[in-house]
Amino acid sequence: MTGPQAVTVLLEDRLITFTRAVGLVRRRNLPVRSIAVGPTATPGVSRLTIMLNSDEATAERAVQHLQKVVGVREAVTFPAGDGVSREMALVKIRPHTNRYGELLDVVQLYHATVVDDSADTIIIELTGSEAFVLSCIRALEPFDIIEVARTGAIAMEAAAPLPTLETSAP
Repeated sequence: MTGPQAVTVLLEDRLITFTRAVGLVRRRNLPVRSIAVGPTATPGVSRLTIMLNSDEATAERAVQHLQKVVGVREAVTFPAGDGVSREMALVKIRPHTNRYGELLDVVQLYHATVVDDSADTIIIELTGSEAFVLSCIRALEPFDIIEVARTGAIAMEAAAPLPTLETSAP
């Protein structure tokens, strides 16, 4: 099945390890939708999240190659629909005083936050799935968007459901 696949890689917090992992993805010419890296709860370990537009076999081959990279502690893949993925965006808007209330209605509708409100610009922060972020950006287009910065998706595999015990009725 071709579709969004998430590849998460736990790697040592060293630039050379990150460079090797990303270089492998580049050399293999994988169809990358987004790539994001950030710290984990373990000191010295970062999580690299790569969202691919590929089939499961291609994502699995990428994981097998990534596991061979020096400094990679763990690499896994899963269909993006089987996990939780989120993206953050900052949207800078030129404010119009006569439409400020309408802008705040859109911000509230998308559970976004105004993080900077000056005379020249307003910066809005929002978090959600890729489709949710795109929808909010489209809703903000009538308000004169100056700039958009998006993080790329980060993802975690959802917990497997617990097995149920079947009871027999007497």
